[in-house]
Amino acid sequence: MDYKEEQTQEIEILLSIYPDELTILNDSQTRFSINVVLDTDSQRKHAVSLLVTYPETYPDVIPDLSISKGEIDNSHLPPILEDESESENEEEDDNFAGSRKLVDLIERITLDKDDYEILLDLIKEEAEINIGMPSVFALASSLKDHAETQFQNKFENAENKILHAREEKEKKEQAKFNGTKVTPESFAKWRDNFRKETGMDQRLQDRYKSMHAGKFTGKEIWDKGLATGADADVGEEGGDVDLAELRRKMKEASLEESN
Repeated sequence: MDYKEEQTQEIEILLSIYPDELTILNDSQTRFSINVVLDTDSQRKHAVSLLVTYPETYPDVIPDLSISKGEIDNSHLPPILEDESESENEEEDDNFAGSRKLVDLIERITLDKDDYEILLDLIKEEAEINIGMPSVFALASSLKDHAETQFQNKFENAENKILHAREEKEKKEQAKFNGTKVTPESFAKWRDNFRKETGMDQRLQDRYKSMHAGKFTGKEIWDKGLATGADADVGEEGGDVDLAELRRKMKEASLEESN
């Protein structure tokens, strides 16, 4: 096999397929890079660079390969706001931040060094399968597929993380409303403690006295023994009451209380 001829022919084919994406890096045309642009759902474009070096006996051995970040122009798009930015309104942050993160999430996803290592292992395995035949086009195509899958997996993992955090927060919020079951006895105890702690009974009593300006009700007159003699008999047995006399006694009792 004429290795140099095989390599030259493959380079010519690759240049016709990737006229703008392939860059020759040496005079012997044994070292070159292919900028592989990915198809994703994000507005921002993403690319990975496949660096290929032909060993002398390629294609009977696999080419030397490496993967790094590709070149892409996203300058026409607005910058991505920092994820750590805090809302001035805490309630807005609680209710809106999660949804905003989900909307912007795919624009924040990028492939990193760890991803490139995973991708490199995958295409090296494929290169081993293709030993004996020119394989760079197949490797570049496979890299594109694997990189797009890796990107989508990162997006879905990040999305699930946000959704899980939101679900846990909602569970904690719901737990606030799932306290100890209320019984008539526990409610009565809570009510008594509440009235004592807030001084509600005393405030109601003070308000009641203020509303009546120190005057007694009919029941208080009987309880205090202000209704005496015939008045008491009438009050207990029923019948007519001398209203003028009753008013006089109530007035006297009120004056005594005020003194």
